[in-house]
Amino acid sequence: MKKRFNIKNIKQGGTTFSNYQQYGVLCIKSLDYGVLMDNQLEAVRRFLIRKIKRKGIIWIRVQCRYPVTKKSAGSRMGKGVGPVKFYIANIKRGRIILELQALITKELITFFKKLILKLPVKACVLLKTYY
Repeated sequence: MKKRFNIKNIKQGGTTFSNYQQYGVLCIKSLDYGVLMDNQLEAVRRFLIRKIKRKGIIWIRVQCRYPVTKKSAGSRMGKGVGPVKFYIANIKRGRIILELQALITKELITFFKKLILKLPVKACVLLKTYY
């Protein structure tokens, strides 16, 4: 299967509203640029909900809003763009990906480090020093 997709409508620049921790005590912050797909974000969300078992509040600070289209391999040239296959989000350096408000334990911090492995970008865990 080919790994070629037409990525369109990706905006340059942007605001810095999500570069600082706003809601939660524990957060994941990206350290480099990348593209996050909607199924990767859903995997992270499910993984997190299963671990905390509704004992905390989760804020997902990124939204997959840019559509990626792909035409089938056997179709001929022309006749417009293919159907939407999935949605992506641009991740910039320093962006907060998600936040968590819960009771902090050592197990939860090590769990967050495992959660980073499910993301396609380099990231780190940040902990608020005050409550």
